Amino acid sequence: MSTGSVSAIVQSLIDRNLVSEGQQVSSKSGRRRIALRLRSELGYVVGVDLGTFFERIVITDIGGEVIYSTELESGMGAGREELLRRTFSAVREAIAAAPIDGRPFLGIGLGHSGVIDSQRGVVLAFPRPGQTEQWKNVPLQKMLEDEFGVPALLEDSVRTIAMSEAQYGAGADLEDYIYVYVGMGVGSAIFINGTLYRGSGGSAGEFGHITVAEDGPLCCCGNTGCLEAVASCAAIIETVKAAIKMGVATKVNEMAEGNLDRISIEMIAEARDQNDSLAFRVMSQAASHIGAACADLVNLLNPSAIVFGGGLFRGKADFFLDHLRRTIRQRSLEKLANEVTLVASALDTNAGARGAAHLISGKLIESVYADSL
Repeated sequence: MSTGSVSAIVQSLIDRNLVSEGQQVSSKSGRRRIALRLRSELGYVVGVDLGTFFERIVITDIGGEVIYSTELESGMGAGREELLRRTFSAVREAIAAAPIDGRPFLGIGLGHSGVIDSQRGVVLAFPRPGQTEQWKNVPLQKMLEDEFGVPALLEDSVRTIAMSEAQYGAGADLEDYIYVYVGMGVGSAIFINGTLYRGSGGSAGEFGHITVAEDGPLCCCGNTGCLEAVASCAAIIETVKAAIKMGVATKVNEMAEGNLDRISIEMIAEARDQNDSLAFRVMSQAASHIGAACADLVNLLNPSAIVFGGGLFRGKADFFLDHLRRTIRQRSLEKLANEVTLVASALDTNAGARGAAHLISGKLIESVYADSL
């Protein structure tokens, strides 16, 4: 676009009190540039990360500044209708508690860990025990819009976390990289030239369903030997539980006081750090599977970096990063292995909700831009 066209659009946004001018910024040549910013008083948006065990809600201004955040148990096992009732109620409570200062409610974004059609705003499936039938073809975006009377956005939860990473975390200075999430499930997001790559149908990044063990366990997707079935936090926990039931001695059982339902990935990591044989072996096997799958990504896409997030990489991530580096060096072409950097995310657990808020802000800003042309 020409300078004149850009100036006319900016002036239109200023005239409509959507954008304000800030301080002048020095430039290498020509006139000093003038910084522009979205006016924070334009309004606020809500971001929701709907997880298997917890849901997190943030309220941000249109520019992404967090105004308020909260966390509660999701209660996924209570069923879809009860879950959504509690979620809608929690959003309203968050809005009531936030220091909004009279700013209008502009939109809501929600991240869900099912199979998402983000273009239509529909949860196509949620392949988890006890959830499959309840979450088939659920028009959750429209339900949000009907409930709150504002524009809404539905996105895959890993992508919402990845968008936070791209804006506020390790991806902020990267162009061609991959975000890999390993929590109770496994997923990824691919960034090319700084832009999220969605694929022809919008579902690119199903990293957890790469086959890494031909004779491996059945995955919730119906395939066998998927990465998610052997290396997710859920898979690691189930492997440890099965070993304990077979009589394998481990500090994990002591930490859980014999209650297998209390076993968490944090307990297993702590036992590993205390040289527990079972915990070390199970986590090493998971790291080998993840590393083998990442080596394929390195060979295929030649990313500058892979950023790792999720429960498996919270705390002492060096154990996994060291193991992953070795596996990638063994399985990738030398040139490509030398060019990729492995990084652990430093974002907190609000990343998914904040990413959902960022995405709905972007949707709103794009509509304002279109109106200004």
